[in-house]
Amino acid sequence: MHEKYIINLFNNCEVGRLLGIELCDLREGFAKGKLTIKKKHTNIFGTVHGGILFTLADHVGGACGNTLGKKSLLVESAIQYIKAVNEGDTVLAEAAVSHRGKKIGRIDIRIYRENMEIVALMHMIFYIGSDDHCPETD
Repeated sequence: MHEKYIINLFNNCEVGRLLGIELCDLREGFAKGKLTIKKKHTNIFGTVHGGILFTLADHVGGACGNTLGKKSLLVESAIQYIKAVNEGDTVLAEAAVSHRGKKIGRIDIRIYRENMEIVALMHMIFYIGSDDHCPETD
């Protein structure tokens, strides 16, 4: 696996950078990222917008799927929101491959506060492509 390449790829993704998502841990079949919630991430009720948590989980899950050495793409996902998140909170997302087939896999993602309180759970089904990652520099 090309850890530095995958971290660089995802930390320089325009969407991730726009929101402020930082990938902070990566190994084969696992990824961890974090996001500090700002005013721009909140909904009309003053708590984090669900789409922000979904994007955090999708981003970290995508990095996790791509640790397997092949280009991997999301096919389907579902999220359950458990607790509200407020401006100023830092949330972390941990993604782990729970199934790897020849072409289809599953990743489970936990989103939690720094005190380990779960705020959302997501699972994603992903397609494992035939193309290897080809980092320019490792």
